[in-house]
Amino acid sequence: MRRYRKPSSETRHIRPLTVKAWLWAIALASVAIAASSFRIVLAPGFELYLGPLFYLLAYRLGGLRLALPMAVLTTGASWFWWGHVFTIVMALGHVLFIHRARFFTQSLAIATFVYFSTIGAVAAILFLHFHYEASPTIMMLAIIRKIINDVLLAAIIDLVVSVLYCNLVFGGVKLRRNVSLSELLPASINFIVFTSALLLFVNSVYHFPREFGEYQQRAALSVELRIREGLINDRQFLGFMEVDSHTVAPNKLFITDRERLAKTPAIMQQFNCSIIDDGTVVTGPNDRNTFAYWMDACHLARVVVNDTTYFYLYSTRPIAESGYREVLLAMIAPSIILALALMLDIFIVRALRQSILAWKVVAEGFGQLNLSPPPKLFFAEFDHPVRAIVAANHNFAVVNDERKRIAQAVSELKQQMDLSLAADIRFDETTGHLVFNDISLNRIAQERAHLVHPNDCLAFSDARNNPEAFIEFRLADDEANEWYLLVARDLLAPGRWRSGWIVRLRQSKLAQNRMLQQARLVELGGMASALSHELKQPLFTISLCSENGRLLIDNGSDESIARAYDKFDKISEQINRARSIIARISRYARIDNSDPEPLDIAEVISTTMNFMRPLLVQHDVKATVVCPDDLSVQLLATRVGLEQVLVNIIQNAVDGIDTRREAGAHTMVGAIEVNVAMIDGHLIIALTDNGTGLTMSRPESAFDAFMTTKMLDHGTGLGLYISRQILMEMGAKISIASREPPETGAVVTIDFPAFALVEKERNQEQTHEEADRV
Repeated sequence: MRRYRKPSSETRHIRPLTVKAWLWAIALASVAIAASSFRIVLAPGFELYLGPLFYLLAYRLGGLRLALPMAVLTTGASWFWWGHVFTIVMALGHVLFIHRARFFTQSLAIATFVYFSTIGAVAAILFLHFHYEASPTIMMLAIIRKIINDVLLAAIIDLVVSVLYCNLVFGGVKLRRNVSLSELLPASINFIVFTSALLLFVNSVYHFPREFGEYQQRAALSVELRIREGLINDRQFLGFMEVDSHTVAPNKLFITDRERLAKTPAIMQQFNCSIIDDGTVVTGPNDRNTFAYWMDACHLARVVVNDTTYFYLYSTRPIAESGYREVLLAMIAPSIILALALMLDIFIVRALRQSILAWKVVAEGFGQLNLSPPPKLFFAEFDHPVRAIVAANHNFAVVNDERKRIAQAVSELKQQMDLSLAADIRFDETTGHLVFNDISLNRIAQERAHLVHPNDCLAFSDARNNPEAFIEFRLADDEANEWYLLVARDLLAPGRWRSGWIVRLRQSKLAQNRMLQQARLVELGGMASALSHELKQPLFTISLCSENGRLLIDNGSDESIARAYDKFDKISEQINRARSIIARISRYARIDNSDPEPLDIAEVISTTMNFMRPLLVQHDVKATVVCPDDLSVQLLATRVGLEQVLVNIIQNAVDGIDTRREAGAHTMVGAIEVNVAMIDGHLIIALTDNGTGLTMSRPESAFDAFMTTKMLDHGTGLGLYISRQILMEMGAKISIASREPPETGAVVTIDFPAFALVEKERNQEQTHEEADRV
């Protein structure tokens, strides 16, 4: 809502005008002076003039400094009309009052009404009483005329300024793009109300000249009848006489046959007159169109009876006052209605402003928790929506505050988790780059590209066709070797998804190592029976040898002592054997925190077979290892991880053999064969068994977590899942399939790519160089 403001420094201090502006100013001043020099006379004493229209417009355009000179220029003609500067002083007071009352209202019409109904009315009454000795009727009519004239002109300025934008500095006028309701509505109401009041005033004044003329005609007829009656009856008819009229109060006339006698001061003093109205033209102040003229004039007329001219004189004051009284009576009701309409207008405008202000406060404060409802508004069209908005705002503010808290929590969570919201996710298999648009709430999305660790590129290749991909990966340039999880959704093309998110798994490596260690402990629990059998042999031998040795020592012969030494040597051998078994178990069960190292694949397989030998013996399974002697490469991997993969596969093979025996092949001989070969630069390890093979329709589902076909107490379903996770870290692939008929069993193939291999010679040279440096 636009507020009425004090004119800015740019308007109060007139800036240099352009040529166009000077032309506009000169034209406006010329039109204003010319138009203000004419008065619109409705009847004697009822005059309208346009001076306030121009000095009020000047105030709107240039403020106080432009309005004051314009008020003097446009009301200066009143000195020639009425012979006083009262109108000029009232115009200056009018401008100053509007300027000082700008905090009260922005409407010139309302400010003008307040001024002329208070300060202006008191000043007019005092001036008319002491300067003209005017009656209360004339005073009231003068005030009503002034209010209607000036307020209507002010309403016109309000209406024009509310729809037009006038720039005095640049000399331009254009239609406003947005119109203020709080300005247009009161301006329109005031214009309509005071235009209606002016029409009523004009209609009331319209009868005044006719009644004035009718009285003059009746006066002339009365004089003529008086003269004729006196001549016929021979009675005195010259001198003073009383006239009865139906429209005016009884009036006194003076009849004479000498014109000079009627104009004597003594006779005029009898009528309280200072002016003789005999039809001659009167110029200068207080001419025939002013009420002052008719209040101080005596009308001198003549009548011819029997060829003799007689003159008669009477005061026009009673006639004027009677006519003015009739006009005032006709204007009482419209004046009351006008006052009520203006009060209603002020009330409506204030209520409208209050409603618009409340609407503005609610609109600007929308979203704040402490937004309180405004006082009850007068207009229901404003009150109900505003209160509904306040109620909705409370709910919105609660939700918005909760959203901010959630957003802050998400921001803190993102900061702690290193979470990135991603769009247009794509993986370039040729360069190994993961590219995506990083989305944030407080900035524009930025494109980011990360080089994926070579060992983890296979994970992206495997998931390139999945509508929803869950991929764990590392960054190639990350020395901390931290893990990240990519969750991608809505597949657009192979290796490209619409959206998703990436989070850093800060504890994933430790958690995964602990999970692997738990799985190894579960496997050791399954091998407890075989391990106990493995340990019983050395313990039984130790016990037997210790008893024999004690008996031989008791015998005391040299031969017995020598044999006793042999027994103690056997005890040491068995103790070392038991220590080796326990070391293998402890090493397998420990948490793997080691880095990848070059490994001899034959030595790792041999160590694993030695570890699994008790289980193989217990279940009567024959194991065969086929590994080329001329293998020139070593595998870059973690020892414990690779051992666990082999143990998991051998354990599953033994379980498959037992399942086949339980199904009916009781006498079958279990067999597991491990083949190592180099094919196209890849190291291939194939583990084949003669168990039951695969019973599921999709072989790849065997690598899902908790997927198992064993009894509840025979497995957790994590073995192959963990094995695939370990091999993915090494950059390797693992697959499983059933053997081709008529053979039975399963084949598990591990494929190590070339980047996971190192040549033995280069590794040995590096080892020698490091030894030399040490």
